[in-house]
Amino acid sequence: MSSSARLIVLVFVLLGLCLLWYIIASDYSDAVASGTYHLTQGGETSTLVLKSDHTFQQELRRSGNEQRAAGTWRRLGEGGLAFSKEFLVVSGQEPAADGTPYGEIHKDFGLFVSITLKQYHVLWYGRVDTSPDSPVSGTYAGDEQGVTASLILKPDHTFEQSVAGLGLTRQAKGSWAVSTDGNIVFSKAFLKASGEPLAEDETASAWDPKGGPLQINIAITSKLGVPTFRKTRIL
Repeated sequence: MSSSARLIVLVFVLLGLCLLWYIIASDYSDAVASGTYHLTQGGETSTLVLKSDHTFQQELRRSGNEQRAAGTWRRLGEGGLAFSKEFLVVSGQEPAADGTPYGEIHKDFGLFVSITLKQYHVLWYGRVDTSPDSPVSGTYAGDEQGVTASLILKPDHTFEQSVAGLGLTRQAKGSWAVSTDGNIVFSKAFLKASGEPLAEDETASAWDPKGGPLQINIAITSKLGVPTFRKTRIL
């Protein structure tokens, strides 16, 4: 075989390998998502088994205690995942306001599958009325399903909040400040949709509302980074 023929064969082989890699890397099917995953962070370990029938089994070991759970999972878009509320929340994870845990499938180099867990969720508070003293100050109402919430931001940078749901009503008073980028940062007294105040590792902040509704991010900060389950085998 001449050198030019060998070169043509090599080019086709490389193109074939690239095509094969692309097919594998772009595959986020249930077959790829299903499997056994492990998480290890600090003194915490968890094993998560996603089955093709959209059920899961989980074990969590933390501080010498072991928990087991079983539930269901579903797909959201290409790589998004939502778990039923039986999912055992791990350190650094922030479930949604209604308690639903969310994750995202990632494929390092298109081959190595992992699931990262969400570290924030968003609460929306719509504008009810405004204060003549400030474009931010005023009364806001939350829109979380099954929860009645009101938030009053006062010109003196204090707030009053009420959250009612599941037969309970919680009220709180705290403070708010505007960061250098125009965002609003709330004190730890801020109530989540559950009616509980922020934990030590949680923050509540809203993007610059510019006179509109508040998009409040409830986020968790973890020194261990983003909690990640890694699949025990490729694909």
